Amino acid sequence: MIMDYRVFAEELVDLQTLQHLAPVTRKLSVLDNGTYLALHYLVSHQKVAHPKELSQNMSISTARVAALLKHMEQEGFIVRTPDPSDNRQIIVSLTGHGEQLIENKRAEAVDIMAEVLEELGPEETKTYLRIQRKLLEKFLHRL
Repeated sequence: MIMDYRVFAEELVDLQTLQHLAPVTRKLSVLDNGTYLALHYLVSHQKVAHPKELSQNMSISTARVAALLKHMEQEGFIVRTPDPSDNRQIIVSLTGHGEQLIENKRAEAVDIMAEVLEELGPEETKTYLRIQRKLLEKFLHRL
């Protein structure tokens, strides 16, 4: 019997599309337009980065990063300062407000996810995570 993986792929794409309705996704979606990803990157990289690093890590153009950083600075999430070792470069630094926001939103999302995973139980949770990791590895190897 030949498996039609396109049927499974369509179902997976549909599920991922509907995932935006999940409470965990909505908790993080208040940080739209790449804000969540940028804040997460800064938190996990000593709270500082160059715009080029953000562009590469987020797979978006430097122009898009510049617009995002402008918005984030206006919101008080980050500050941009000249790099003391190279005045042509800018350093992006996470503010206390930005750090608190990302930590709160992440904690809320983790709480919701933990409740749902607890309902699945330990075996299904482990299986789900194993498959998610495997899918992510496969996707990343295609880049």
